[in-house]
Amino acid sequence: MTVSILLTSRTYVFHKISTKMNSIYDRALYEVGPNGTFQKKFDWFYNFLFAAFWGMTYMNIFLALVVIPHRCEIPKNTENISEISWKSKYIPTSNDTSGKIIFSSCEMFIKPGEKYLTKACDNYHYDQTWYETTVPSSFNWVCEDELKVAHIMTYSKSSEIAGSLFFGWFGDIFGRRLTYIISLALIIFGRAISIASSSFILFVAGCVIAWFPSWSVVQSATVISMEISSPERRSTTATLRCIGNSVGMCIMSLLYWWLRDWKSFMIVTTLPTLPFLMISWKMIESPRWLWIQGRSKECIKELKVIAEINKLKLDSDTEKEILNIGSIRSLPAQQQLGPLALFSGWRLATNTLLQLYLWVSVSLNYSMLIMRSGEKSDGNPFSEFAWQSLAEMPGTFVGAWLADRIGRRYTGSVSYTLMTFLWMIIALREISTNDWIQSGFVGTAMVVINRLATSSSYYIIYLFNMELYPTCLRQSGMSLGNVLSSGGGAIAPYLMYLGRNIDSRVPCVILVGVSVVGVIASLLLPETLNAKLPETLKDAQEFGNKKNRRSHII
Repeated sequence: MTVSILLTSRTYVFHKISTKMNSIYDRALYEVGPNGTFQKKFDWFYNFLFAAFWGMTYMNIFLALVVIPHRCEIPKNTENISEISWKSKYIPTSNDTSGKIIFSSCEMFIKPGEKYLTKACDNYHYDQTWYETTVPSSFNWVCEDELKVAHIMTYSKSSEIAGSLFFGWFGDIFGRRLTYIISLALIIFGRAISIASSSFILFVAGCVIAWFPSWSVVQSATVISMEISSPERRSTTATLRCIGNSVGMCIMSLLYWWLRDWKSFMIVTTLPTLPFLMISWKMIESPRWLWIQGRSKECIKELKVIAEINKLKLDSDTEKEILNIGSIRSLPAQQQLGPLALFSGWRLATNTLLQLYLWVSVSLNYSMLIMRSGEKSDGNPFSEFAWQSLAEMPGTFVGAWLADRIGRRYTGSVSYTLMTFLWMIIALREISTNDWIQSGFVGTAMVVINRLATSSSYYIIYLFNMELYPTCLRQSGMSLGNVLSSGGGAIAPYLMYLGRNIDSRVPCVILVGVSVVGVIASLLLPETLNAKLPETLKDAQEFGNKKNRRSHII
């Protein structure tokens, strides 16, 4: 009883001081301006321009690792026969899923014209219609070595998972700016190693180094922006970052179309981040983080930088109060809850598992769409990639509009339903002989709409993470979601491998099943539109229970 009273007393005292701390900082931020010129410049510079260049550097590996059409290299046609007949003397043929005769990509006859014994290619001939070189064509990572491409993506995604966990902790301990600087330096260094590499091991090492901090660099800038802005401005920050990333990916694909060589492409799409690293020390540190860390003088210094640009002034009394009150370094017990708390209680655990599945499934769908567009063989892969990237912008706005009208659950289920039907049509297209269905326009339209639906799904899962978890668990939920999302992306290269080497319909069929379960998972989550959202762990454990649903509606 005595212990209980003591804990209650300490919690009350901490809550009282913590509330006072927050009110002082919020007052200081209001005085220097939470929506002024400084915030606007910061958002446009880091959350739009930098996000665009970061998107190019982060995603360029997807296009560089494209496996372009190839076959065994054979002598030039010296006889007066058709090219098909000449190839048939050297290369075995087979029928694809639509009945069309195709030449083997990996085998040739030991003796020309003797169609019995075959061997692996001595050298390869690559189709250079769109790509002059890619990483696999430069290193001959095709046929029996094609799994190296999938392994590279898996190692990279595994590194991204570890980096998300590490830098999430690092940013809270050592600051947002230092995390940004180290992360950006590692990304540039890793890409430089991959570009200069001459072996599989070195190329993988570069990818692992670059992807280890991949998300932390852009998230650090976003966190600083959100911590110096009013709550009303945060949606603007998120929207700018989304648009910047989409614009960057669109430009990236057009650059590869122009350059055609993978090394030149990766250099050009990585170099724009170098100036950001060179001026990174001029980036402000989050004054809110400095305040929480007890570094009051540095907090005031950064607030005055904001005030100067916003043509406002920090009140001298507020400045003195910040210096006098100091800061409590330990967090309340409720804020020390780790990721395991996401699984405490049946309802909260169910909500968490459903959201984690949505993270995996949407990431798998997204990664497959990107990789398929890069390997598009019935049209321009670069223009399709560009259209898909631009489709993300209306996809986000459509998702936001539907979420506020029909609810989060139904918007998620509609997006996944659309993805299900589109993957079914894409699978049927693989075996269809109809000229209209096989047209490049139809193929591009289906994939672009699929990308739009996937972007809406991404928006919904972010919304669910923000609304289903209380403040004390929201960051843990987002971090765990990012980890599972990277895991989903790591599966995509192996699905692509199955499609290339077994049956092109296999990835589509698997994604149909994944999307159907996504429809069910979305509907099983509790609706958060116009609901009283959870504020404590106990609220989150009860949110969505049938007996409490009525009280959730405002």
